[in-house]
Amino acid sequence: MRVRRWVHRFAALSATSMLVLAGSAMLPVAAGAAPGDTAPPLSLKDVGSSSTITIPGQQGEFSLTLPVPAGLTPQSITGTTAMPAFVTGGFIDVVQDDRTLSRTPVSATPNARIELPLRGVRVARNAADLTLRTYLRADGFCKFDPEDALRITNATITYGGRESAPTAVADFLQPVLRKLTIYVPDDVQQAEGAAAVDLATAVIANYGTAPVEIETRSLPRDALTPTTRPGALERQIVVATGDPAGLSLQNGPGGPFLRIGGDASNLEAQAQFLTSDLSPIALSSAAVAGTLHDAPQLPPDVVTLADLGVSDQTVTSASWPSLTIGIDQTRLGRPSKDVRVQLHGSYTPAPQGSGGRVAVRVGDRVIDSWETDSSGVIDQWVQIPDDLLSRYTELRVTLERGDTRAQCGDGYQTDLSLDSTGEVTSSAADPPQPSGFQSLPQALMPRTQVAWTTGDVADVRRAVTIMSGMQRLSAIPLGIDVVDMSAVTDDQPAVLISGDGTGLPQMSLPVTSDGSTVRVLDLAGNASTVTLTPTLDYASLQVARSDGQTRLVATSTDDPAELDQTLAWLDADTDRWSQLSGDAMLQVGDRDPVFVTEAAAPEAESSSTGAIVGGVIAAVAVVAAAAVVAWTLLRRRRARSS
Repeated sequence: MRVRRWVHRFAALSATSMLVLAGSAMLPVAAGAAPGDTAPPLSLKDVGSSSTITIPGQQGEFSLTLPVPAGLTPQSITGTTAMPAFVTGGFIDVVQDDRTLSRTPVSATPNARIELPLRGVRVARNAADLTLRTYLRADGFCKFDPEDALRITNATITYGGRESAPTAVADFLQPVLRKLTIYVPDDVQQAEGAAAVDLATAVIANYGTAPVEIETRSLPRDALTPTTRPGALERQIVVATGDPAGLSLQNGPGGPFLRIGGDASNLEAQAQFLTSDLSPIALSSAAVAGTLHDAPQLPPDVVTLADLGVSDQTVTSASWPSLTIGIDQTRLGRPSKDVRVQLHGSYTPAPQGSGGRVAVRVGDRVIDSWETDSSGVIDQWVQIPDDLLSRYTELRVTLERGDTRAQCGDGYQTDLSLDSTGEVTSSAADPPQPSGFQSLPQALMPRTQVAWTTGDVADVRRAVTIMSGMQRLSAIPLGIDVVDMSAVTDDQPAVLISGDGTGLPQMSLPVTSDGSTVRVLDLAGNASTVTLTPTLDYASLQVARSDGQTRLVATSTDDPAELDQTLAWLDADTDRWSQLSGDAMLQVGDRDPVFVTEAAAPEAESSSTGAIVGGVIAAVAVVAAAAVVAWTLLRRRRARSS
């Protein structure tokens, strides 16, 4: 697996732009000034990769690209090893080009610590390309399945040196970013809030899967200079309409920070410039962006696997070789159905009578299979059943043979290859498939409206948190238009934010409450109610459909602090966004959230009892001063079985 290179800039902008550089002198920042700290050890997850390195086979390889901030040098990779029980030891080589940087013995002891030195590593364009190669010894075994892999878990990278402070706009965003703090005026205007939301999502998109923390804070409009010192690999940006148009690098009490200014008509363009393809040419301490033309991308019905980020793949195995293909609905650019995948590739023909077949699975379910023949060619269309589609659907293609031998020296080496030229066809799904949270963010594409009720700093902070969470789920940048709540239209999806539950457009939400009575709707609009005594305040994040468009609604029962706590819970672990399920998430205080799924519509002949098949089972318990409410909507099929 390769870590996404940070230099592949945010490509949402199809830009025809004019750039004016202002100020030829570099910002006078002394070497070692803030940030200028020694970087702490970072998980590979922090730099956009998996924290687990998996190297299959007795002699396997793992390719890795490490981003390297200016002033730092990778020193070592450390972690905990996990190996098959029959492995007695071996070595791991770290190779760069034609040079071996280190050779490290592998202990057969379970959960042994390992450190792979990176002495002499070469850094080019802020990155170091490495290959890890394993040579394992086995006691009485010679056959390694793909599942028989050496794994380095909790892998971390240690950097030496001190981070260089930025001296130009072009190098303000370094290859590794742990945290970005966005400052807006305490009397924030809509244009400033919109620029903050755009900036946050653009930075998330720019760093791919790296879990960059985004914080939104405020400063008095007449004192827009951060006073706190950023930590290592952290950055601070001030967004304000009162400043001259452009981006300027400035030195504050806490170290260098970036100021983005402009009037209401061009502030958003200035913020977008920072992560655009044009920012690397801003080799000055200040820059002014012209108009950035951002045309919405209309999703095509036919794409290739390469368009979806799938590369050519080959695997060799002494048993059943297997490859995976990921179908990402965010790369398709819309909620999709009728997804068909064209598989192009080859395999080693099996001996006659071996009973070979190629099987394609989603999870444990075989969705297609066919017998192998002497040609060794794969050219097959496979349709993914709509009920198996998710935001990210993984196809597993396996070459199965009935003559696999397990004795040393008498097995066959079998190759399986798939290329990226295969086509993927789909059609738009209305309503989305799947529904609810799993339909996001693809149901918000290609552009979504974002609206809030009060427009204060708290609302801007909520919008930044929600849209950053949505962007973390998407492989491509989201298109966002911040509008007044009264200007929300019915022809586009929308994200609606009301801290106290008032001011929202009329719509049917999965869960509503007047404080004492909670109503839960099924897909047919039938309501089930639960009366609570005493009344209960909660926050919710809900997915609804209105006029054929998706609405993501963040609200509470007259307690904005509840909503803020819920969003803080989601943002505390960025993986929680991808784990959202059902149609609504409800949270009471610091209790674990409850997920609600709308029930299927009852059939006409169902009884009144059956019509509440997807009703609510609610329980309220009072322990000390805390109350917990839980509900579960039961599926229509449960009623049928009863």
